[in-house]
Amino acid sequence: MKYNFFGVTFWFNIYENHTEILNVFKERLSDEYQEFNLRTLDKNLINPVLIAVNNELRTNIRMSQINFQYTMDKVEKKDLERFKERVLELFSILKEQNVDILHTSVCLNAEFVDDDAIDKLTNLLNPKYTNDYLVDASFKVGKKEEDLFYKIISLTNKKQIKLPRVVDEQNRAVPIPLISWNGSLIENELVDITYEINDKYSFDFSLDYHTTEFYLNKMLYLLMNDFKTDINNLFEDIDI
Repeated sequence: MKYNFFGVTFWFNIYENHTEILNVFKERLSDEYQEFNLRTLDKNLINPVLIAVNNELRTNIRMSQINFQYTMDKVEKKDLERFKERVLELFSILKEQNVDILHTSVCLNAEFVDDDAIDKLTNLLNPKYTNDYLVDASFKVGKKEEDLFYKIISLTNKKQIKLPRVVDEQNRAVPIPLISWNGSLIENELVDITYEINDKYSFDFSLDYHTTEFYLNKMLYLLMNDFKTDINNLFEDIDI
């Protein structure tokens, strides 16, 4: 199993005091970010106002007027604990700055090699669809968890392609742009997985619900402990 990224999104009522929160971030997140980009507010509430990138740790912050996103890219399973600690710290900072967090989503993306990726995905829907003519397949399932959360699993097939290369004027082997698959090599067939836990169910059906540290911890626990179990329930005959 290869892990690609972990992410969290906090959704909140309109927040405009980004200069104040920028100063807090500079102080509290100096171990991870040396520079923050502050943009002017505009009419599109979803456009990022505050941005920070750490290329070495491969983490990103995007904060708009109505949401906050933190992602950790090119990760390994062992990075989940570091991700959890940072998410809880970010949640605490936002709450201290009176950001009115309504609901939250935590997710991860991973992939594994499987030569029968399309057949396995189509069999989840209906075995009659499995045949030699299929080239792509996807599957998505969402369910309630403890009458508190939504648990969402999205699966799709992917192809790992090796591009043909040519030698350039500097004697470097550079890939030929992929205009068609002619001359390329499909190295692996993959199943791509996105696994999400969110408390939108509680927000939708509970009066005056807001994400609390208790429920955030619970979602992170589900993400960290139930991911492989739930995927195995879908693919009982394979070891991932």
